[in-house]
Amino acid sequence: MANTKQKKAAKISDKRNLKYGSLSVTVTVVFVALVIILNIIATSFSPYTDMTASGFYSLSDDFTEELEKLLDPETGEDVYLNIVLLAEEDVFRGYSEMTMMLYQTFKELTDTFDQINLVAYNTTVHPELAERYKTTALDTLALDDVVFELCDENGTALLHTPAKKYTARSFFMMDSDTNTYIGYNAETKILSAVALLTGKAEKPIAYYLQGHSEPTLAEAVDLQEVLELGGFEVREINLANEDFTETSGDDILVINCPKFDLVSTTELSEVKKIREFLGTHYGNMVVIEDASVPKLPALEGLLSEYGLGFGGSVTDNQHSVSSSGASKLIADYTQTYNPSLSEQPMSGQILGKLFGKKSTNLPTTIFTTPKEVIIYDAGEVVSGVNASKSTFALLKSHNTAQTRTASGEIINGSVPLLGVSRIIWELNAGEISYVVALSSADFFSAEYESSCANRNIMLELLRLMWDNTISYDNISYKEFDDNALTDVSTAAANTWTILCVAVIPALIAVCGVIVYVRRRHS
Repeated sequence: MANTKQKKAAKISDKRNLKYGSLSVTVTVVFVALVIILNIIATSFSPYTDMTASGFYSLSDDFTEELEKLLDPETGEDVYLNIVLLAEEDVFRGYSEMTMMLYQTFKELTDTFDQINLVAYNTTVHPELAERYKTTALDTLALDDVVFELCDENGTALLHTPAKKYTARSFFMMDSDTNTYIGYNAETKILSAVALLTGKAEKPIAYYLQGHSEPTLAEAVDLQEVLELGGFEVREINLANEDFTETSGDDILVINCPKFDLVSTTELSEVKKIREFLGTHYGNMVVIEDASVPKLPALEGLLSEYGLGFGGSVTDNQHSVSSSGASKLIADYTQTYNPSLSEQPMSGQILGKLFGKKSTNLPTTIFTTPKEVIIYDAGEVVSGVNASKSTFALLKSHNTAQTRTASGEIINGSVPLLGVSRIIWELNAGEISYVVALSSADFFSAEYESSCANRNIMLELLRLMWDNTISYDNISYKEFDDNALTDVSTAAANTWTILCVAVIPALIAVCGVIVYVRRRHS
């Protein structure tokens, strides 16, 4: 009798354990399955949630409206666009915090606009795929560069319109005083690229001065080509009978080897017009002279107001290019560029963008029959009290150079060949004016394009004057703040993904098995 009761109790206990054990296993399996399914759905259809105060990862309504106007114009055919990455998507996304933010923006664009494609090339394995995106023969492409190009409805690039290439850092706003990034400006940059590609944007003007026996534009086609490569519309101007029109802070005045001086009288003053162009409209100026240009007091006086000037002719028998006729000097980068410095001066920052950390096997920069460029102290720059001023030599000759002064005296040693003056107008939202003194008439010669850094250096200076960005009054950059999730690295993000998708479900599964086993044997 007792044995019968014990057997019944054991059966009841087995049923109870089986019931509760099976139930715990079933609940665990269902819960883990739901977690996995939800993670798959979240990853497939909602890869992120924008929790930043400024909405870094979301497209603003104003931006979407402006882009729709460019892609779907009221007159004309629809526009199709490729956003080209020079690395595979995973490589680009994980390259840096900047590229991670850009990648999310590009994915939002392709999800929002059917006319935009995201194309990713493995240019490490197939560098030939990136060749057509080079601005010049010496242009170096980086894995975090981004290219915008027009294409047809099938995504095939339209090669008759040059593509627009930008560095990842150019999508971010930087404080010029602290050299720190303060915001995300991708929307303005994207709109600018599309507007420039479609011809819907007004380019800044490069005014080419005439009236002083300068070469005409037809005689300076190499210079015109470089200005247009920099994104400028080139126009001739004669200040004796014309005034600057439609001026903006991005415009440039180019004075190329005049044989006669600027007019500066009470009745007519070209000098005054240029001062207003620079100081009132915050424009830029490039003055080119070589040994063939005579002394021009009015032009020299104007340049001196911006901390620059020209001296005597320069020769260097030990560092010159063999050629018939004109003397061609080779610049010495070590005089103004030291790649080992942690904090680079302005000259090092500009050259560093071109050469990176390289110190050897750099392309040459050639000056034909140059003059010495005189660099005055920044304190002598005339700009008012509310402005930051700096002057510096971007390129110098070797120490073996010889400079002939106006009196015929020969002075040995390195001298500046390319000088820059920078003025930051604090009272006008930090507008920046650049004045450049260049001592070589054929600095932009096509014969230097494939083997020298001449054009690349000038294009970098032009990018300082205008960065190919069109202003939109209703679109502003998104400021970084303490709530922005910009400090989460790719590694940290991957760790949290693994934790949520794999580790937590696995722990729950283990707990369920333990409960099942313990109840099964209790």
